[in-house]
Amino acid sequence: MMSGYINNSESAPTILKEALLTRTVPMVSVFDKTPLFANGSIKFPHVRNTITDVLIVSAANGSAASVYDHQIPVARECILSYCVKTIKSSYDWGAYHEEVVETHYNTTEGPYPWQTREIFTGFQNATDIFYAEDINIDISGTSDDLGSTVFGTSNDTAYSIMMLFDDIFPSVYTAKPSEDKPLLRYKTWKNGPAYNRYLDYNPWLEPHNATRHMERWATALTNVIRSGASNEMLVGDAYSMENYVAVRWEWLTLPLGLLFMSLIFLAATVFKSAHETEQVGILKNSAILTLLHGIPDDMRGKLTRSTSTGTPRAKAKELKVRLHPNGGWRVSGHIFSPLAARTPKAQPPPGWI
Repeated sequence: MMSGYINNSESAPTILKEALLTRTVPMVSVFDKTPLFANGSIKFPHVRNTITDVLIVSAANGSAASVYDHQIPVARECILSYCVKTIKSSYDWGAYHEEVVETHYNTTEGPYPWQTREIFTGFQNATDIFYAEDINIDISGTSDDLGSTVFGTSNDTAYSIMMLFDDIFPSVYTAKPSEDKPLLRYKTWKNGPAYNRYLDYNPWLEPHNATRHMERWATALTNVIRSGASNEMLVGDAYSMENYVAVRWEWLTLPLGLLFMSLIFLAATVFKSAHETEQVGILKNSAILTLLHGIPDDMRGKLTRSTSTGTPRAKAKELKVRLHPNGGWRVSGHIFSPLAARTPKAQPPPGWI
């Protein structure tokens, strides 16, 4: 039974009782490892030496209401298997990255690896179950150029790892209407009651991603194996990155040309100014010229004449003064300097301020 609920009361059939939310079932029996379907797999019969092959069934939407409504549950078959990976590693800005290039599985056909034999323990006869096949993955003929072409482990190591999954597969996850949290029951193979635990998070229950959880599980097991104390060296090629810098000098022509011409212009300005110390006048936008020398009388009359149109400020904007190197400065329209001799006017008496 992969989905359902308990209802053992004929007098009150509408009373809802404990509902089955999740069930995990391995594809082989726990005690004698007999395949429950074909060779022990539905979707992955071609993969040999699987660590575990389990059927995970969850209530739709992960709710007990879907069980009571007789909705079809969600079923997935997931496996953990030995494999050989070709990994491309790199460092970039101090961060380590890995890319899986190829993955190889053992897909060769062969006899069923689980075997049983009768033994005498000293008190009674018993049945011994053992894994009769070493794990060997041959990658000869592939694109990988490695020193060794066969990878694997012994059957004893494989057996020790496989038996660990019997504690969690099979298991059931149930919920009661009178309780807030569902209850997980695992280690169901033991004599007596199963182990119970309340979970804050159940990865097998919808809508959680059970496939992603299995991938993380496989990654964790891989990291444990790769971090082992073994110092066996593998032959392979190591690559390092070498940087090459190519300078396109033609792109530097414009900025270097502008810089060179600016230096020439600056040097010429300094040279000319150093030889014309007596002729360098006041800046063109300075009013000191008109303050020191004044302006001609006729121009002053135009600026202050009451009959002229516009304000004195507007008239002043029409006034232009030019500084000649040898002739002093001139007001626009005049050929004589305002410093030229003019008709003497009545001067204030001595001592007048």
